Amino acid sequence: MKKICFVNYDMTVTGGVEQVTTTLANEFCKEYKVYIYAIFGKDGKVPYDLDPRITYRAELEEECRVRERIKRTFHPFKEFINNNKIDVVFLMENYPAMTVSSVRFFTKAKYVFCDHGALMNEWEKKDIRFFRFWDSLISHCTVTLTEQNRQDYIKKFHVNPKKIRSIYNWIKPEILKIKKPYKEKSKKIITVGRFSEEKGYDLLVEVARKVLPSHPDWEWHLYGTGDTFDEIHQKVVEYDLTSQLIQKGNVKDVYKLYNEYAFLVLPSYREGLPLVLLEAKASGLPMVSFDVTTGPREIVEEGKDGYLIPPYDLDKMANRIELLMDSEERRIAFSNHTISGVKKFEKEEIYRQWTNLIDELTMERK
Repeated sequence: MKKICFVNYDMTVTGGVEQVTTTLANEFCKEYKVYIYAIFGKDGKVPYDLDPRITYRAELEEECRVRERIKRTFHPFKEFINNNKIDVVFLMENYPAMTVSSVRFFTKAKYVFCDHGALMNEWEKKDIRFFRFWDSLISHCTVTLTEQNRQDYIKKFHVNPKKIRSIYNWIKPEILKIKKPYKEKSKKIITVGRFSEEKGYDLLVEVARKVLPSHPDWEWHLYGTGDTFDEIHQKVVEYDLTSQLIQKGNVKDVYKLYNEYAFLVLPSYREGLPLVLLEAKASGLPMVSFDVTTGPREIVEEGKDGYLIPPYDLDKMANRIELLMDSEERRIAFSNHTISGVKKFEKEEIYRQWTNLIDELTMERK
């Protein structure tokens, strides 16, 4: 049985990378011996349901500077990979990759750098740009979430096209299974995501201020928590929108509630491949999203199952939201079209791409 190891920054926090790591690890353990090695989170509680067949280890208890964590994890990680005879190591995002990537020269494993963000979204950040360059340079393969990001790596870093591929995150099969008929009479909008600066809740409040007062029978529900939760609430109160713009907090498996809503809005400043758009598409929900550098354009079909808005154009986003609010027929038409393009995000197709990559890398090793 082949052995694979996912390297994560901290599995005790809730985030997209941790969710994807859990999903992949739980699926792969049916066919491979799976390990998860976390840089931080020692003695902490993992808020995910990991399959008992997975071997989990967290190395450090508290966060520290880059140089210190590289020094403190080098020998333990090298021993972990060698002692367990790992075949393939998946480096899940920049920071864990930068921390342990130098170990690659002291083990026989193949290393795959998985970029869950977008190169051009953080191109001006020299340290992040260097991390990505280094991680892709020394890894045996780089995997991006979108084809656009793959092309950016090839263009900007001159990565050999054979050493980089794009593999989407898959839509949870249970979302497709529980899909219900679209509720065209719903007058509720949904936004899902952690409350942090990059998720654009500050922009959302400004858009809500433009559309909700003239549509008093509509509500807009926000699911998630985070650093900017209280700040956004203060704005909601200031704009006198508390009866319509409602912060719901965290709800487990929020996709189960999608059927109650008319459409989903994503106001993010930047994205990799937005899971919430995939969930909305699978649930038959029309979508409105800023057309940020990567992600939305590979999910939303402009004017067919949703609207792609020029980044941060609040007036245009408000206009498109109102078009959907005012037209039941348009919402129905968009919902009916969401099924188009779902297949490329289905689990069987995505899993096949991952196993093909593992097979290719382990054959090279032999």
